[in-house]
Amino acid sequence: MLIPREYFTLQEVLVDWGISGSELGYVVETGQLALSVRVYGSFVVADRKDRPGRPNLDFEGVVDLERRDAMRVLRKQACSVSSFVQDGGKVATFEGNRDWVVYRDALLVRAAEREHFEAIIMAADAPHANDYDRFLSFDLNGQHYLFTDMQARALNYLFICAITGDPEQRGAQILTAAGSASLKLSYLFSSRKGWRDIIHPVSGRRGYYMLEPSLVVTMRVGT
Repeated sequence: MLIPREYFTLQEVLVDWGISGSELGYVVETGQLALSVRVYGSFVVADRKDRPGRPNLDFEGVVDLERRDAMRVLRKQACSVSSFVQDGGKVATFEGNRDWVVYRDALLVRAAEREHFEAIIMAADAPHANDYDRFLSFDLNGQHYLFTDMQARALNYLFICAITGDPEQRGAQILTAAGSASLKLSYLFSSRKGWRDIIHPVSGRRGYYMLEPSLVVTMRVGT
């Protein structure tokens, strides 16, 4: 008999899914997977983020990491975190107290989050980090484009970010997702003159870029 579970360890779901550490970082960074951790002790608990919390000296429960905190834990293996999310509310350490240290080995995935990820993100017709083939060769507005694998990975990263509601991305994040050691996007795409027609700098956000909206629509329809 299988015992119903509210959460799973990150390590066991990675084994079940068969995805690598770099792929994990990708889906967390793009907001496709939320990570959690169990905490206990003295915390300030608020049922909504915009409301003041109440002290709970004996709090214990599974809380969710903000996306940036989850990325930091994955990158550094351990990281101090001062606040978490739970059921639309906030769980925070007391001001002046030590932050909670989250270790990578302690990361969890809620059962509901796992179910959503497997049903939506890992579905055969959902865009994955490795589904960059569509960007190796395509036509847009009467123009034919050819890109290398690494360039296509960068385009695919921007595409996934766009369809998941976060289209504006820092150049450094795009390069990391592509697996490029280049310092600038212009270096990565130096062999393709037409790349500036489909990757646009974001007005008012220095160093941020987004994919041409018409290309997003074209690829979205084709998925």
